[in-house]
Amino acid sequence: MGRGSGYDAPDMTRTLKHLSRWLGSSPTRIALSTALRGTIASAAPLAILPHFGLGDFAYPAVLGALATSMVDIGGPYRSRLIAMLIQGLGGAALLWLGMLAVNQWWLAAAVMAGICVFSGMIRAVGPGGASLGINTAVAFLVGLSVGEEGGGAALWTLGYAAGGVWTVVVALAFWHVRPYHRLEQEVASAWEAVAELLAAVASEGEAPTVVTRRRREQQIAARHAAARQAVEAAREALGETRARIAGPGTTIAQLIVLLNAAGRIGAAAVALGEIGAPAAAPRLAAGALRQASLEVARILLDGKGTLPLAPLRARLQALADGTDRPPPAALLACAQAMRHFENAEEALGLLFGERRGFFELLRLAFAHRRPRGAVIAALRPHLSPRSAIFRHAFRVAAVSAIDTAVIARFHLPRGIWLPMTSLIILQPDYGGTLLRASQRTAGTIAGAVLASLLLTTLHGTVEYDAMLALLLFATFLLIRQRYGYGITFLTPIVILLIGMSSPAPWIDLGERVAYTVAGAVLAIAAGYLLWPSWEREQLRERLARALRSDRAYLAAVLAAIGGEAEAASGLGELLRQAELDLANADAGFQRMLGDPARRRAPVGEGFTLLLYLHRLCRHAIALAAQPAVADVPAAPLATLSRLIEGALDQTAEALAASR
Repeated sequence: MGRGSGYDAPDMTRTLKHLSRWLGSSPTRIALSTALRGTIASAAPLAILPHFGLGDFAYPAVLGALATSMVDIGGPYRSRLIAMLIQGLGGAALLWLGMLAVNQWWLAAAVMAGICVFSGMIRAVGPGGASLGINTAVAFLVGLSVGEEGGGAALWTLGYAAGGVWTVVVALAFWHVRPYHRLEQEVASAWEAVAELLAAVASEGEAPTVVTRRRREQQIAARHAAARQAVEAAREALGETRARIAGPGTTIAQLIVLLNAAGRIGAAAVALGEIGAPAAAPRLAAGALRQASLEVARILLDGKGTLPLAPLRARLQALADGTDRPPPAALLACAQAMRHFENAEEALGLLFGERRGFFELLRLAFAHRRPRGAVIAALRPHLSPRSAIFRHAFRVAAVSAIDTAVIARFHLPRGIWLPMTSLIILQPDYGGTLLRASQRTAGTIAGAVLASLLLTTLHGTVEYDAMLALLLFATFLLIRQRYGYGITFLTPIVILLIGMSSPAPWIDLGERVAYTVAGAVLAIAAGYLLWPSWEREQLRERLARALRSDRAYLAAVLAAIGGEAEAASGLGELLRQAELDLANADAGFQRMLGDPARRRAPVGEGFTLLLYLHRLCRHAIALAAQPAVADVPAAPLATLSRLIEGALDQTAEALAASR
C-alpha cells in the first residue's frame, strides 16, 4: 500500500490481536454459544414448518422458542430445564388466557397483577427467576395483542408450546455434545480474571511517586474486585450442593478444585501487589504466573491439553536465585501459587483424561435438586412489606395492572408496549430503573424504525425471514452483555412476529414509540413514588457487615501468624466471606449513586470507608503470607489483635447506629 492509502500495518495487527483476544475470551465464547443455540431453536421453525404445510405455526413457534431461550441464563442443568419447560408450556397457557381475556379488562388486569407479583417475588429464589417472570408476563401480553387482532387461539397456543418444547430439545442436544461446556467456560472466566489481576501486579510502574502508586493501587483493586466477581459467578454456576453431592474423582469436583485454585492464586497476586518492592522480581514473578493462568483458561475453553509447569517452576526458581531476589514474603506467595497450579494441573488431567457422555450428564446434572423446603425458606423472609423484594413485586404489579386495564378497556392497538415497557424497566432500585429506562427507550425506538423498514421493503420475501434469523442471533448475542443493543434487535422481532399484518407501519411506529415513552415515564414515577427502596437505608448495614468480616479475617490471620493451626485452616472461607461482603457493599454504594441526590447518604464518607475497607482486606491477604517468614512473639501479637478487633468492632457499631 502507498503512504497515502491510510493503511497502517501495526494498527491493523493490533486490531487483529484485540479481535482474536476478544473472540477467544470465555465471556465471548459463552455469548456465541448461547446465540448459536438460541438462533437454531428460534429460526428453525421459519425454515422447516412451511415445507410441511404448517406455515401458520411458524411465527407462534418462533415466539415460543425465543421466550424459552431467553429464560435459559445458565446455572444447574436441572434448574435450567425446569425453567424452560415452565416458560414453554406455562407461557403457552398464559398466551391462551390473554386471548380469552381480551374483552374482559378486569380479568386481564387481575391476571397481569398476579403474574407480576410472582415475577417479583421469584427474585428471592435466584437470578433466573426474574427472567422467567418477565417472559411469562410478556406471553400473556402477546395473547392480548393477538386476541385484539383476531388471531386463532388454538393456532398460537399450540405453536408457542411447540416452539418451547423444540427449544428444550435443542438445549439437551447442546448439553450432550459437551455436557459441562458452559461450566468449564465459567471457570475459565475466573482464570482469565485472575490473569488480568496478575497483569496489573506485573505492570511496569513509572517513577514511584504518590500519584503513580495510588493509580497502580486503584488498578489492582479494580482487577481484584473483577476476579472476585468472576470466581463467585463460576461458583454459583457450579452450585455448592452439586459439589458436595458429586464426591471425589468426578467432573464437578475437579472444576471445584480448579475454581478454588484460581481464588487462591488471586490471593497470592494481591499479596505480591502489596508486598511488591521497588525491585523488578515480584513483577516478573507475577508475569510468569499470569501466563500460566491464561494457559489454564485456554485448556478449559478448548477442552483438551496439558498444563506445562516446568517452565513456570524454572522461571520462579531463577528469580529466587537471582541477584534481584524478591522479599521472603513474595517468595512464599509464589510458592503458594505454584502449589495451587500443581493442583490445577492434576485436576485438568482428570477432567480431560476420560471421555464423558450423556449418561454422566443425566446422573449428575439432573440429580441435583434443591434441598427440601429451600424455595419456601428463600421466600419466607420476603413475605413482609419491610422486604425490598416484596415492595418491588407489588410496585410492578400495580403499574402493570393499571397499564393492562387501560389497553384492554379501550382496545388500544399495539398497546401492549405500554405495560411491557413498565414491566421490564422497573427495577428494585431507582438508579437501575433510570438506566434501564434510557436503554429500553432508545433501543425500542431504534428497533421499531428497523421493523418498519423491513415491513415496507422485504415483507413476504425470503430475505425477510433471513433478516429475522439475523436479528435473533444478534439479540441472543447482546441481550445480557449490552442490554440497549439487545433491545434494539429484539424489538423488531416482536413487532414482526405479532404485528406483521398492519397496513400502516409508519403510523404503528409512532404509536409504539409513544407507548414506550409513556411506559418508561410511568415506571420512573412508580420507582420514585410507590414504596421506594433507597439504597442509603441498606448501605450502612452492608458497610458494617463488610467491616466485621474484614475484622474476622484479620483476626484469623494474626492468630495464624501466632502459630494457631486451626485459625490457619479456616483462612480461605473467612477471606471468601470478607470479599463477598465487600462486593455487596461496593454494589450498594454504586446503586446509591443512581438515587436522587437528596436521597443519598454522604457520598464522600461512604467512598472513603469503602476505600479503607478494601485496603484492610488486601493488607490482611498480604499478611497471610507471613506465617512461615516471621517468628512473632505471641504475647504482643495477642495484645495487638485485641486492640485491632476492639477498634474495628467499635467502628462497626458506630456505623450501624449512624453515629
